[in-house]
Amino acid sequence: MGAISRKISLSAERRIICISDIHGHLDLFQKLLQKIGYRPDNQLILLGDLYAKGPKRHETLQFIIRMAENPNVHVLRGNCDWGEDYLTPEEAAWQDDLPHILETEDYIFVHGGLPSMEYDAFEPVNCMKFDNFMERAGRFEKWVITGHWPVNNYCHEIPCFNPIVNAEKHIIAIDGGCVVVHHAGQLNALLIENGRFSAASADMLPQIRVERAQPASGGTLYITYTDRFVEVLEHGEPLSLCRHLASGKMLEIPNEFLWRDWNGRLGAGVGATDYWMPVEAGETVSLVREYPDRLLVKRNGVLGWLAR
Repeated sequence: MGAISRKISLSAERRIICISDIHGHLDLFQKLLQKIGYRPDNQLILLGDLYAKGPKRHETLQFIIRMAENPNVHVLRGNCDWGEDYLTPEEAAWQDDLPHILETEDYIFVHGGLPSMEYDAFEPVNCMKFDNFMERAGRFEKWVITGHWPVNNYCHEIPCFNPIVNAEKHIIAIDGGCVVVHHAGQLNALLIENGRFSAASADMLPQIRVERAQPASGGTLYITYTDRFVEVLEHGEPLSLCRHLASGKMLEIPNEFLWRDWNGRLGAGVGATDYWMPVEAGETVSLVREYPDRLLVKRNGVLGWLAR
């Protein structure tokens, strides 16, 4: 069976809101809706991965089912939206009826990506789980808006969790890594108003005040999932000096972000960056992790180090 697509009509005169990969974080979803001033007359597109993996799975699913009674709310199915034992028959039937692709005159919404424009020619899983879509895909005539692949995986120098608009390929990636990037992810909303794109985000990180200014430095390497493999040159605590195998560059990585895959290969994630955040004394940043000589912080969606 090919992917299920539905054509819908969206008004260019009313705001379009796109949110993906909520992953059962109902509190964060509600916080983001409040932040952007969501109203029932807004056109809301939820791009899948609605409830699985998070702390409030059933509550999130029920909240979205109630929202979808509004004809202005359109919901897609993601690769994590599959039958779970705790779903009621009614919830399972609702989920099974979700399309994999929504298409309008100007936009195509899909959880993972599009293998082709022939929707009947590929299995649903191929568009729901399309890893690294933006880097692998060609150019589309319509704007293709996706979730699934956390946007920080497209950042090879400075890690950022904000939506990425690729004007050359007509692709927009919006997954901020909520749940998947456990320590630093955020829930993003892409806002489309009069054909223009903007974004908002929400997370649950604590806020701290910067005590002294610091210039930017580094920003030459962020280890993404596709090039995640490293070797430890010098073991330390709580950080170790590592070499990134793909680039040959060296950097210190917190031990908590080093892990071995199923083949025993050592990989790195989240805090594997050499970027030191430019800040001014007195400004506020979000705290991700604390270490004896540095803090891992996020400011306006960008991740970096702050000296203590």
